[in-house]
Amino acid sequence: MGTAVEAHAPTTKRPHWTSWQVVVTGVLLVLYLLLSLGVIFRSPVLTIDTDLLKLDLRHHYPEWKKWISFYVVLGQRGPATLFFLPWFAWMAWRRRSLRPLVMLGAALLVLNLSVGVVKLAIGRLGPLRTHQAHDVFVGGNIFPSGHVSNAVVLYGLMAMIVVSHRRAVIVAAVFLSVTIGAGTVYLDTHWFSDVVGGWIAGGLVLLTLPWIMPTAERWVDTLLARARAAVERRRAGRSESPAVTPAFRSGGRRYAPGRSAVQGKVTPVSPAASSHSFAATMMSFDARDEPTTRGNPRNSPIPSGP
Repeated sequence: MGTAVEAHAPTTKRPHWTSWQVVVTGVLLVLYLLLSLGVIFRSPVLTIDTDLLKLDLRHHYPEWKKWISFYVVLGQRGPATLFFLPWFAWMAWRRRSLRPLVMLGAALLVLNLSVGVVKLAIGRLGPLRTHQAHDVFVGGNIFPSGHVSNAVVLYGLMAMIVVSHRRAVIVAAVFLSVTIGAGTVYLDTHWFSDVVGGWIAGGLVLLTLPWIMPTAERWVDTLLARARAAVERRRAGRSESPAVTPAFRSGGRRYAPGRSAVQGKVTPVSPAASSHSFAATMMSFDARDEPTTRGNPRNSPIPSGP
C-alpha cells in the first residue's frame, strides 16, 4: 500500500476553494448561528418544535414504531460506522491507498468535536424528557442531532469516494439523511430544530473536509514513517547482535561449555565430564587429570591420590 495517499496526490497544499464552496459554507454557518440563537432565545423556531410535538405521531401511528426504531440505527454513529467500515477498507485496498480510511477518520473526528462542543454548550433536553422546547443550559445533549449529522457525513462521504453511479449514491445519501431525521422526530427523540441543526452541521463537515485532509494526511504519513523506522531499527539491531551460544550462568557470569568456571580459561574436558549435568562446575577439578593440548600432564596443587 505504501504511503497513506496516492503518490500523485499532493499532501502539503490545501485545495483552492471555489466561489460556490465559499458561498455555501458561509450561508450554512449563518443559518447554523441563527438556528442556535433561535433555540437559545424564544423564537418561532420553538413554536415549530412545539407544534410538531403536539401531532403525537408516535401514538397515532404505533405500527410504525418498530420499523422506524430499527431504521434510525443507520444514523447512529457507532453501529453505522462499523457496518460500513468494511466498504471503506475495500475502497482503500482497491485504490492501494489509505485515503478513504483517512477521510473517514478525519470526518468523524471533526464531526464529534464540532457537534459535541455545541451540544455541551447549549445543553438542551429532548421531547422524551420535557415538553418545553426552551429547556436549554440544563445538562442536555440533544441539539444538534448526532444521528442526523452522522448520517449526513457518513453517506455524504461515501458519495464523495465512490467512482461509479455517483448520482445514485448522492440521491440515496440525501434520502437517508432526510428520512433518518424525520424518524427521530416521529420517535420524539429530537425536536425538529435539532434535526435541521444536524443537517447543517453534517454539511459543514463535508464542505470543510477537503481543507482538513492535507493536515490529516501529513499526520498519517508521519505516524507511518515513525512506525517503519522503529521496525527498521529493531531489525537492524537483531541482525547486528552476535550469535549467543548456550552457556552456564554462575555468580552473575556466563561460561560457555569448555571454559573454566573459576577463571574462564579454556580447558579440554573429557567426554564423560562434559556429559555430566554438573560438568560446568566440576570441569576445573576434572581437568587436572587430563593431558594438555601438548601432551604434558597438568601440574595441580591438589594431590591426585596415593
